[in-house]
Amino acid sequence: MIIQFPTPYPDELLYSIIARYHIRSGNVFWKHTLEDLFGKRTISASVFLPSGIASLVQHLPKNTTLNEQMLIEKHTMYPFYTVFLPTEKAQSIYESMTSDDGKKIYMQSGIMASSIPQNRYLKYCSACAEEDIATYRELYWHRLHQLPGNLICAKHELWLEDSDVLITHSNKHAFILPTTSNCDLKRKRKITENNLIHLKDIVLRAEHLLNRKYQNQCFSHFTKFYRYHLMEKGYASYRGQVYQKKLYDDFHTYFSQQVLENLHVKIRQSDSWIANISRKHRKSFHPYYHILMLTFLGLDTNSIFKGNSFESYPFGKPKWPCLNVVCPKYHKKVIDEVTVRICEKTKKPIGRFTCPVCGFSYTRKGQDPEKTGQYRYTRIMDFGPIWNKVLKTLLEEKLSYREIARRLNVDPGTVIKYKSEKEGIEKSTKEVLKQDESGTIERYRQVWMQLQGENPRLSKTQLRNINPATYAYLYRNDNEWLQNNSPNLKKRRNDNKRVDWQKRDQEILASVQKSMDEIRYYNDKPKRVTVKRIGDVIGERALLEQHLDKMPKTKALVDDVCESEKDFRVRRIGYVIGLMNNDEDEIKVWKVLRNAGINKKFYEEVSEYIRQITNFSI
Repeated sequence: MIIQFPTPYPDELLYSIIARYHIRSGNVFWKHTLEDLFGKRTISASVFLPSGIASLVQHLPKNTTLNEQMLIEKHTMYPFYTVFLPTEKAQSIYESMTSDDGKKIYMQSGIMASSIPQNRYLKYCSACAEEDIATYRELYWHRLHQLPGNLICAKHELWLEDSDVLITHSNKHAFILPTTSNCDLKRKRKITENNLIHLKDIVLRAEHLLNRKYQNQCFSHFTKFYRYHLMEKGYASYRGQVYQKKLYDDFHTYFSQQVLENLHVKIRQSDSWIANISRKHRKSFHPYYHILMLTFLGLDTNSIFKGNSFESYPFGKPKWPCLNVVCPKYHKKVIDEVTVRICEKTKKPIGRFTCPVCGFSYTRKGQDPEKTGQYRYTRIMDFGPIWNKVLKTLLEEKLSYREIARRLNVDPGTVIKYKSEKEGIEKSTKEVLKQDESGTIERYRQVWMQLQGENPRLSKTQLRNINPATYAYLYRNDNEWLQNNSPNLKKRRNDNKRVDWQKRDQEILASVQKSMDEIRYYNDKPKRVTVKRIGDVIGERALLEQHLDKMPKTKALVDDVCESEKDFRVRRIGYVIGLMNNDEDEIKVWKVLRNAGINKKFYEEVSEYIRQITNFSI
């Protein structure tokens, strides 16, 4: 246990705190400092996501207020790189950082697989450095300044500068403190107004992610979130189909190429991350991608972590007005519900609205959440009894069709049509009554009712087969009565009571979660995560392959963790590089490919990725 440990400064990296301890301890060799703090000499000086934090806390003075959670959440880049990961992955990274084995950290966090490279040098702001000297009489490394890319200090509106300190130093055990020798405080580059607007907003959003504790969400949450807001902004259909070209073009117009280059964000219309983030999320995305998309959609950073229900309202939120001119509630918002279907030709939503007061029913086509659009209709489906009663009264008053149409707010042709239909119904009724004078219809009705009384459990079709003549006569001459006086359609129920799928889902989910390490690795070597692999490990392969859709929680986890061939190649490469770093072996592309067992035909695909991740301390 050490006697004294430096008090962390605001937003100071743990890497910087350890560097200050080394100076104050008077240790000559770094390995002596590591032994003081961690009880071992093999800990690597990782800038962003260090490991061994539990050992460090154990060696701190007894009365210290520092703990594992505080050091990880306040003095490492953990909040930034895990905020958009599922809870299981974030927790796994947290546990790796507390342990002395940090081989998997960078692979699990997605840093290694990201196309956004980390900086080569630790960065600083000259104005912040001068303030630190005035306040604390020494310099320290700020977390916020170490975000990847060429960014700015939002506080002083200056470009961040590269120090002379490499993030991956030749001595991987060295923790180097900023000084006026390795940081030129005379360098103060002002930024232009065009760069300031978006870059400052991005930095402030990243600062929110670093300093605030958010609840981790699953991939399906982000899928629903983006799908909902893309529909709201007109970049997706009601069914969720994203208009990729429009989204790509507008995004590229919104952000200048210079801003994207400063973030090291590449945009290609083919295989673009914009297209992937707007579809179903099967993997995590770099926090920059989320920040850019939230900025583009005009949403604040907090919104993506709030709530779990993203219900779309293509016709606005309830209530809606009655559009029947003769209804007592005309233009009053009395309609609580709308039924929505999709037009087969245009694929646009069609909403049907029915007034509970007068029965007037109309439809509106198209995504129309604006208030002004609520007072129009595309088609009238049913005028309702009140409208029909008024029509009958106006017809009895011998008014002209044009005048009646004006009062009812319809076309004169509609008045003529409904008058003809009404007269046709009355004529049909008279004919039925005339036929019934002979008692024929009544006799057939009695036979049909007697047939039902003798066979109460039979359906209408079965009764028809017993006496087809009676059914045929009533069907042709008294169809309305027949439909109202026949057995109701019986719905078949096919409940499977043999398996409690909800209980089975919980059991299989627990088995998969418990066996994740065994699923990912075999004899300490990576194994590709597939449905077959998961099923073989937990002994339920047939169940997962045939009935996975009946277990939604298990299915969500399986979809989340299953790897494509490319994902597995990336994980194998990260694993091999971790071993080579641990053995202090020289990293060569050909050697990594050989040890990872990667086929030569994938050389171009992975070579650039390998060169990027060899810049990190694993």
